[in-house]
Amino acid sequence: MTEAEELALLEGRAIGPALEAAAAALTGSLIQWSLSGIHHRPGAGVTGIYAIRCEVSGEILNGFLCVTTRPVPGTFARSVRLHGPEGLPLLAWSHPNDPLLPDLDWACDARSVGPELFGVPAATLTTFGYRPMRRAVLRAEGAGETRFLKVLPRGRAAALYERHRLLLDAGIPVPQPAESPRRDVLVTRQASGTPLAQRLLEDGATGFEPEVVVDLLERLPRAVCDLPARRPWSAGVHRYAGAATAVLPDQSERIKTLASRVEYGTRAAPAGPVVPTHGDFYEGNLLVDGGSITAVLDLDGLGPGHLIDDLACFLAHLAMLPCVDERYTAVPAALARFQRVFEERVDPTALRARAAGVSLTLVAGARNSGRNQAGGGWREGALQRLLVAENFLGPGRGPGPAAG
Repeated sequence: MTEAEELALLEGRAIGPALEAAAAALTGSLIQWSLSGIHHRPGAGVTGIYAIRCEVSGEILNGFLCVTTRPVPGTFARSVRLHGPEGLPLLAWSHPNDPLLPDLDWACDARSVGPELFGVPAATLTTFGYRPMRRAVLRAEGAGETRFLKVLPRGRAAALYERHRLLLDAGIPVPQPAESPRRDVLVTRQASGTPLAQRLLEDGATGFEPEVVVDLLERLPRAVCDLPARRPWSAGVHRYAGAATAVLPDQSERIKTLASRVEYGTRAAPAGPVVPTHGDFYEGNLLVDGGSITAVLDLDGLGPGHLIDDLACFLAHLAMLPCVDERYTAVPAALARFQRVFEERVDPTALRARAAGVSLTLVAGARNSGRNQAGGGWREGALQRLLVAENFLGPGRGPGPAAG
């Protein structure tokens, strides 16, 4: 079964019998279900999150079931293996019993988090994000204090803790890590500042200069280069093109052409020297105050790389904001302002090609939210994102240097 067929299965009514079987094994008799979200990782399966209503011993309970097509070896508590159409293997679990996030159930339990983090009977918990089998981020509040919980696969929290310490020791503003009662949960204190995304929404982040972004990246300590390297987003352009094609099959030739142009542009123009990089650098991972950066978030991708890839990631995500919310009316001017400065620091052709590549990785994500917040359905949102990627390269029908 192709990824496009897996997407169609998990989004459609045909998944119903599998959900009924999963609910019977894990929770109770399924009364009602609806799709809450889809997570698609190119080459790594599709996962659906479903809001369910079940009857358990005469009581009606609400909850969530997750079903994935990703091959996951092993045996896990509160999960069940099923078969979908054509014998497709499926793994289902009741949230928060994620098979690869062993401490998620603790992080989602207010009566466990409260005593262990704050010494109170229960914490107030807010889920900021959940990517099945990858990570979850929650805010916990209690006793007048706030902590952020990042739940990770087994053994990864300690390495992320050390990344925070490394940057703090070098004077880079990142959230202060705190002692964690669970080995697979990174706990950090609340950092000061306003999300850069909010500033961009208000006025295009007027007064926040692009040079501040470049300066911070250039101040990352050399020891970052001793960490494991992670391929830049644009390096997987053909894999992500496949994901984009899965959600926009009628645009396959257009997507294929774009991917070829990105590949040509990234190979034909210099990337620059290997330097310390953030790895996933964009407005969502920056807190600011006035013209200064007060905190850099999400250090999972920290490692050796190229400055141009961090700058391209920033531009691509910035350009996507109007696709997400139509209120980002000041973003086009901000994009031009940041791109102009970035192109003075790195090769412009290579920057545009890599920004187009990052943009292409975001096309399939339009389907995850179900409906495009900027108006219209997810398909319109995906088409808008595809156009953003093409705009970085300018006119062109085939592989070749970016125009403009």
